[in-house]
Amino acid sequence: MASRGFQNWTPQMVEAHQARIKAGKRPNHIADAAAYPGKPKLDPAPAVELRKLDLVRRPTTDEAGLNKLERRYLSHLRMLKVPCLNIQAITLKLAFDCRLTCDFTYVDENGVLTFVDTKGFQREDAKIKMLTAARKFTEFRFVIVTEEGGKFVETPVKP
Repeated sequence: MASRGFQNWTPQMVEAHQARIKAGKRPNHIADAAAYPGKPKLDPAPAVELRKLDLVRRPTTDEAGLNKLERRYLSHLRMLKVPCLNIQAITLKLAFDCRLTCDFTYVDENGVLTFVDTKGFQREDAKIKMLTAARKFTEFRFVIVTEEGGKFVETPVKP
């Protein structure tokens, strides 16, 4: 085998590869791993349910980058004694070169990770990012908070 990537193949690996091709199957190096001496078998990663996940509860306290509305909402959350409150701690990758970092994340009373974004004025791209995140990460809850008449209005984002 002179082509690139096949130099280290053993005769057993070549036989398993050719047998799959003769059987009309696509060559699958992971499926043939049993025939490859010295190659470890790859097991699929186990599914993890978020509610059973033991989260490390170390809240962040970095308030330096918050604006006035975010500071007011942070004091509101602290009055409510929200558990595991984090400030701009998690960034979600929505697509290539497109990310969303919400202002606050916390675990609600049901054990669901909640992402909160406060908006004094909301541009169209912020709405689209929150909607995309809600559709992509259905195991989390997304909320947009605005302030009207001195009261905070929480609008859940539906997937």
